Amino acid sequence: MEQWLAFYNYFLLSMTLLSVIIFIVLQFITVGYGMTSNNRWGMSINSRLGWVIMELPVFILMTVLYAYSIHQQIKPFNIVTCIIFLLFQAHYIERTFVFPSLMRSTSKMPISVIALGIVFNSCNAYMQGGWLFYFSPADAYPIYWLYSPQFIIGTLLFIAGMTINIHSDEIIRKLRKDKNDTNYYIPRGGLFKYVNSANYFGEILEWIGFAVLCWSAAGWVFVFWTLANILPRASAVYERYTQFFGKEFTEMKRYKIFPFIY
Repeated sequence: MEQWLAFYNYFLLSMTLLSVIIFIVLQFITVGYGMTSNNRWGMSINSRLGWVIMELPVFILMTVLYAYSIHQQIKPFNIVTCIIFLLFQAHYIERTFVFPSLMRSTSKMPISVIALGIVFNSCNAYMQGGWLFYFSPADAYPIYWLYSPQFIIGTLLFIAGMTINIHSDEIIRKLRKDKNDTNYYIPRGGLFKYVNSANYFGEILEWIGFAVLCWSAAGWVFVFWTLANILPRASAVYERYTQFFGKEFTEMKRYKIFPFIY
C-alpha cells in the first residue's frame, strides 16, 4: 500500500503541473464545441451522445472504486465518505443523464474532445476515489466531520454551485424555441445579470465546495483543472458573444465569469 500511496501522490503532483500547462495552452487554442465549434477538431457526433460518453466513465469508475473498497474491506463502511460519494455522483447523474436528455440543440461534438474528456474524467475518478476510499488516513473522516466548518461550508458551496449551474443551463436551453433553432441568443436572468458564463461560475463554485468539504489535495487538484479549462473557455465564449451581438452585448457590461472581478 505504501508504494501505491507514493504513486498516488506523484500522480497528484503530475496532474497539478499538467493543469498549469493546459491553462497556458488554452490561452492560444480554443476547444471547438458548442458556441466555439469549428472543423479543426476532426470527426464529430451528436452532442447529446457525446456528453453521455464523455461523462459516464467517471460515474462508473467512482462506483467501482467505492464498491471494491467496501467489498474487499480495504476500508470499512464510513457514513461520511458515503455522503461525499453521493454528492459527487449527484453531479454526474445530472451531467451524464439529465443534462444531455434536455438538450434542444442538434449540434455536434468532436470525437477528439470527447476522448480528452474521457481521459481526464478517468484520471479524476482515480484522484477522488483513490483518496476517499483507499489512501486517506483511517481517522480522516470521523462522524463529527459532518459538523465541521469544512463540511458545512463546503456542502453549502457545492449545493449553491450546482443550483446555479443547473438554473443557468436551463436559461440557456430555453433561449431556443425547438431543436431546429440554431440561432444564438443573449441569456438573461439569474446570475447572467452580472456575468456572461453563469453556468461556468456555478461549476467552479461547486468544485471549490467539494474540495472544501473533503479538505483533500485531490479535491483542490480538481479545482485547478476546472479553472484551467473553464477560465479560457469563458473568455472565448465572451469574445464570441461580442462578435455575434456587438454593441448590444458590450453595453451590458457583464463580467466574463466572476461577478465584479473578471
